[in-house]
Amino acid sequence: MLNEVVLSIIGLAVTVVGMLGGSLYWLGGKFKDIDKRFEEVDRRFNEMDRKLTIFVNSARSATVAMNSAIIEFLGVKGLISPSEAAFLTNEVARISQSIRANPISKEEVEYIRAVFSKGDIDKISVEELERVAEIAKRWWYEDGSEIAYKLFIYTWMLRAYKLYGKRG
Repeated sequence: MLNEVVLSIIGLAVTVVGMLGGSLYWLGGKFKDIDKRFEEVDRRFNEMDRKLTIFVNSARSATVAMNSAIIEFLGVKGLISPSEAAFLTNEVARISQSIRANPISKEEVEYIRAVFSKGDIDKISVEELERVAEIAKRWWYEDGSEIAYKLFIYTWMLRAYKLYGKRG
């Protein structure tokens, strides 16, 4: 009788282990399928992210190119007056005081402040304006900051004034 009980327990245990093994094998297959699906979804999201990044960068480049061309045209036409240039110089100097060193470097922030601390557009070179504009454009590309784009536009207007503006 004891042998029968032991055999029954062993038989039950083997049955339970067999069912558990079969279930775990089946679940393992299901998890493999789920993992494959997640990998596919991940791949699709990465592809969408790449395309979105390309689109955003293209839109930023187009915006810069379009606005730069319009500003150049304003400069060529002599439509930026000395008083407007003085306003823009003061505005950039004011804005530069609120700039923090992220994502541009502390040295770049100091450079911008030093250029516009001169206070007079006649004391600022075209090369300095171009460097400030490049810093501002890169900053805008990196984080989309409105201040960065405003800094770029104002600086580019001052550059157009310096290159083409009529003195009067």
